[in-house]
Amino acid sequence: MTKRYICQFCARSFSRSEHKLRHERSHTKEKPFQCSICKNGFVRRDLLQRHLRTVH
Repeated sequence: MTKRYICQFCARSFSRSEHKLRHERSHTKEKPFQCSICKNGFVRRDLLQRHLRTVH
């Protein structure tokens, strides 16, 4: 049996803890990845990297 990680806000379950954490940010609006140029915040590192490639 696979361990499940449960969202503390909506009870959605995930097979990986990092997916649960990423999902929980949709509830908390936390944006831990910040652009050093314009200070925009992002929920995921890959979104910050895409921003840096396409905007700056």
